[in-house]
Amino acid sequence: MKVVIIGNGKVGSSLSSLLAREGHDVTVIDNKAEALKKTQYTQDIMCIEGNGATVDTQKEAGADKAGLVIACTAHDELNILCCLVAKKLGAQKTISRVRNPEYFRQMDLIRDDLGLSMVINPEWIAAEEISRILIFPAAAKVEVFEKGKVELVEHKLSDNSPICGMSLAEIYKRHKIKFLICAVQRNSNILIPGGDFILRSGDRINIAASHNDLEKFFMQIGMFINKVKTVMIIGGGRVCYYLASLLINVGMKVKIVEKNLERCKELAEKLPKASIINGDGTDQELLMEEGIAEADSFVALTGIDEENILISMFAKKSSNAKVIVKINRDNYSDLAAELGLDCLISPKYLTTSSILSYVRSLKNTSGSNIESLYHLVGNQVEAIEFRVGTRIPDLVGIPLKDVKLKRDILICAIIRKRHVIIPNGNDSIEIGDSVVVISKEHQFSEIEDILD
Repeated sequence: MKVVIIGNGKVGSSLSSLLAREGHDVTVIDNKAEALKKTQYTQDIMCIEGNGATVDTQKEAGADKAGLVIACTAHDELNILCCLVAKKLGAQKTISRVRNPEYFRQMDLIRDDLGLSMVINPEWIAAEEISRILIFPAAAKVEVFEKGKVELVEHKLSDNSPICGMSLAEIYKRHKIKFLICAVQRNSNILIPGGDFILRSGDRINIAASHNDLEKFFMQIGMFINKVKTVMIIGGGRVCYYLASLLINVGMKVKIVEKNLERCKELAEKLPKASIINGDGTDQELLMEEGIAEADSFVALTGIDEENILISMFAKKSSNAKVIVKINRDNYSDLAAELGLDCLISPKYLTTSSILSYVRSLKNTSGSNIESLYHLVGNQVEAIEFRVGTRIPDLVGIPLKDVKLKRDILICAIIRKRHVIIPNGNDSIEIGDSVVVISKEHQFSEIEDILD
């Protein structure tokens, strides 16, 4: 598919690399030559210097023949204008990044009038991800399928975890709960485990189950963490605003530390139930005075990765808080993990996963639709939710033990109406089901692609 990306920042560059690797014909537009140089040298795509909102530049990029135009510049108004021009020229689908909370709130009302196929907000997506983790603090990451009926959580096994040294078959036999351990990261190795796989301390495991069953499992193994009641957030940007709004709505007490006085005044007006502190979040004395030692959770959301890592290390040392770190640079993720910061959030990766899910759906030609797509364990594993709309030979109505799947594929959940099925070999997929598939080293657009 022909894809035109307008804006070559963090999200644009990441998207162009990902979509080009999946075989799409990608062209990137940016008005800054410096921003395009690195992309030209490192990616096999076409780059055009110019104003992405003009007809001439978009025509040069082929937007008039594009299957998809994605506008992700730093300016919401410009992104919307770019999409309007592209749609008028003949682009089939358009996606606009809209970050301003005032604009974002009303996009559902005017999206169709603007001709937008999708509106993406990296800060909102990041805030939703963080809020899910704080609601289930035993997890380092939480992804949801079928509107929350199934959750996929990441958890790092500690030395004292009672399931270390046990095979998965033993764990399933001992704990009479419907759950499935569907991916394991051990050091740098990513594994799709079978029943004889034995867990070790330090493993990062991904567990699929309903929310209630996950809570029961973590309680049984003694790893359940009490619900978060107090949250300290460092950095008062857009992610902070969205996150604080979500947390206050579920009854959590929120304290925000922001060093810009004018921004503090804005937050105090928009978030009257939050405590707003004007101060430097890197000041350790200030953090101690504001009660970091008693906080249930600590979220570092400044715009500087190094600051986020350093203050999160201090929070981990000074408290028992659940620590969450926002990271933008790829090369800092491994460093942060080595320093014991397990809960990392990247708005860029969350955004690219959302857009990739949509792009894969556009490629779909059968009766199965992609409902959601997430990247797990260092973006090396995909979790994809398919909706099965038609009868698919060799898959629908056949016991899973008789279905021939590609290597490193695992069907980890089937949602049938309101019921969650953690499948065994005797279960089957039926028309109307939502099916969650875990995949390593495969890129699927249709559910039948999982068949060998």
